[in-house]
Amino acid sequence: MIVGVGTDVLEVARMASELRRDGGFRDTVFTPAEIAYCEAMRHPEQHYAARFAAKEALFKALGTDGGAGMVWREVEVGREAGGRPLLALHGAVRKLAESRSVDSVFVTLSHTAELAAATVVLESARQAATGRRSG
Repeated sequence: MIVGVGTDVLEVARMASELRRDGGFRDTVFTPAEIAYCEAMRHPEQHYAARFAAKEALFKALGTDGGAGMVWREVEVGREAGGRPLLALHGAVRKLAESRSVDSVFVTLSHTAELAAATVVLESARQAATGRRSG
């Protein structure tokens, strides 16, 4: 059963601006693995923007604004062996997902030179089995 859906769209230029500003934005929001991946790309700002959108989409799917003890780096965008994106949840974010009976997290990313977008779908086999709905 689907227990949450979130979508976010971000202007790549806005992400590029945040990355240029001094203040540690990049290191506060992104994990070392995400930074290494993005920096290896021809247009890193597009990849950072897509990953930021995925984190925002996850928080929307969970029904939170990223506050309440949530830490950006507790959500990590990675890739499966075949290249499909995945989200790894850690710390308070993982506990929140578990409290909402989330068993599976699906993410899709897309970007152009101007825009990045992500959609996250949260699924619960436990809620489907019991017929329980959240919301």
